[in-house]
Amino acid sequence: MFNKATREKIYGARRVGLLALLLFMVITPGSGQELLNCLVASVDNIPVTWFDLEVLKAFNLLPGMNNESLAVEDRLEKYIDVLLVLRLTREQLQVTSEEVGAELERLKTRLGAEAFGSRCQALGLKPEDLTGYLQDKILFEKVIGTRFNQRLYVSLKEIEDYYQQVYLPEQKAAGQTPAELVTVLDEIEARLQNKLREERVKEWTRELRQRAEIAIFPECLKKIR
Repeated sequence: MFNKATREKIYGARRVGLLALLLFMVITPGSGQELLNCLVASVDNIPVTWFDLEVLKAFNLLPGMNNESLAVEDRLEKYIDVLLVLRLTREQLQVTSEEVGAELERLKTRLGAEAFGSRCQALGLKPEDLTGYLQDKILFEKVIGTRFNQRLYVSLKEIEDYYQQVYLPEQKAAGQTPAELVTVLDEIEARLQNKLREERVKEWTRELRQRAEIAIFPECLKKIR
């Protein structure tokens, strides 16, 4: 288990002086290209860099599914929400080294060994360098699972509307034969419950934002696409 000192070391590794992070250069191994790293945002004096957003995108480590396709502005907004939640609750929950190891193995399996290795190489990372990001992901999921663990009610009409308006067009666009409603009822209910849960999380993080000091640096943000 990560003790308090270790957790602070991992978390605090990003809390270097903000001025030092305003602008510096890194080299992508094997590409010969220079990539500009810069400070994208500051969340209660915790720096968020270009590199952070690239790692989160490459390994899809933000809440929700398929964050690789998110616009950079949306990616930043999601990560700010994560940092605000963790800032508030970090001392209340713990993550073990075994949990981080298991999450890393799931990540390798999901991406495939070759893709995982190439993404690490492109960013100049070793697998263990992902520890802090994985810890944040696990902690965030624990917090949300603890705070929003109640089963959310979804009406049959909402399920039917989703089936007609979202599921059927989705399946037809993919060239697949849509299943009958009764077959996918549980799946659609779960989707709608997740959507409701995400809305409640968003409402909570909006409240957290009102009490936080957040600065966004557009000049750096414009460099990321």
